[in-house]
Amino acid sequence: MSRVLVRITVIAVMLGLVAFLVAGMSYFKTPKTLPTHNLSPAEEVRRRTAAQPTVEFLAKYPHDSAAFTQGLTLITRGNDKFLIESTGLHGESSLRRVEISSGRVLDQYNLPKELFGEGVTVGPNGEFVMLTWKNDIGLVFNLDDSSSSETGFTLKREFEFETVTGEGWGIDFDGENYAVSDGSSTIMFWDPSTMKEVRRVDVSIYNGDQKISQINELESANGFIYANVWYQPYVLKIDPKNGAVVSMFDLSRLVKDAGVDVKSGAVLNGIAYDEQEDAFYVTGKQWGAVYKIRLIDASVIASVIT
Repeated sequence: MSRVLVRITVIAVMLGLVAFLVAGMSYFKTPKTLPTHNLSPAEEVRRRTAAQPTVEFLAKYPHDSAAFTQGLTLITRGNDKFLIESTGLHGESSLRRVEISSGRVLDQYNLPKELFGEGVTVGPNGEFVMLTWKNDIGLVFNLDDSSSSETGFTLKREFEFETVTGEGWGIDFDGENYAVSDGSSTIMFWDPSTMKEVRRVDVSIYNGDQKISQINELESANGFIYANVWYQPYVLKIDPKNGAVVSMFDLSRLVKDAGVDVKSGAVLNGIAYDEQEDAFYVTGKQWGAVYKIRLIDASVIASVIT
């Protein structure tokens, strides 16, 4: 081998060694965790929350597929349980008492055409408090079980309210205050005696760094707020003290089972809690079914609808 060839070989080896060392240094400087900025909000929530939630399917009941469901809550009369449902759309908004097993509407109060109905809850005195979308008006009803009227509901009074966006979406009474959503990331808490805001939280992940907007229907249970997110097949479990999302339940199976066209607006919406059975009734806008489910924070395999 000539001296020139030896020199070329030595130089090539040295250059290769330098390149290897540089590449190695770059490798060890590179973070081993994958970037998450391309994850969907649902994946972000799942990655950031410790709980591995499960949705247990319990039962399926008929539901008026023409009802544009905005709010859902459960009441008990004697030994019987009923769903109180609020519906939306101009000229079609209503407040209803629904028989769970059959989906039959037992009582119905139709709102004036200019009002677009939103969420509903049971207040501290047993009255039903219902929001409207852009009218800044809340409605308070009584349900007279012995009433001979066609509606069953009696409108007691109206009240004006203010929100961050100027809209009313979801409402729930948590035993102390009304929790109210308006389509933003904010949940406001109203004093039930004045219907004025006393505090607010922003629903968020990343220890508050990333807010979750379009919070919709609300339901309080066991010290937490459960919320629909508009156009998403998820229910969020939220700490009302700080707005932190502590768990997320994927209800995609129910959306699929309902056989609806989500793009047309038939989205998951409506949550009612049954404290006696520790179960939830959920449905959606113009769905033909109401589902009874249990939401479990545990690392177990989700039940499959059969």
